[in-house]
Amino acid sequence: MGFSSSIFVFAQEKTNGVPASSLPNLNQNIMESANQNLHIETIVSLIIIGLLVFFTISILKYILEHRLKNKIIERGISEQLSASILEKNGKNKYDEAMKLAILLCSIGVGLILTYCTMPLHIHSLAIMAFSIGAGYLGYFFYLKNQNR
Repeated sequence: MGFSSSIFVFAQEKTNGVPASSLPNLNQNIMESANQNLHIETIVSLIIIGLLVFFTISILKYILEHRLKNKIIERGISEQLSASILEKNGKNKYDEAMKLAILLCSIGVGLILTYCTMPLHIHSLAIMAFSIGAGYLGYFFYLKNQNR
């Protein structure tokens, strides 16, 4: 699905069965519209990839939690111990909210940097990768300071 969505997003138009690059009078108009559509194509492809990753992680989390609960039932672990293993307290929820806030802010900074450096090609992906990595690093330092 991810590969086919990128093909649909980056498909090129033809005018009356003739490739647009062979019509010299329309080259200027096509280049202007291509520059405008490049922003939309990049954002759409990033959203699709993000949704696919989120969906995959959610399914894996659900499957692994189900396996853990089945193992706890099979082993006959006491109710108090199983409740403490499966419990999500308020601190965990707060940490998860902070993780999402830090990551979304780093993604936003990456998108702003990508917008400011206009040629949207492979260096845009590098900027996004570094900004997301910086977000995870910031979350790591946040957790490290919380444990003190």
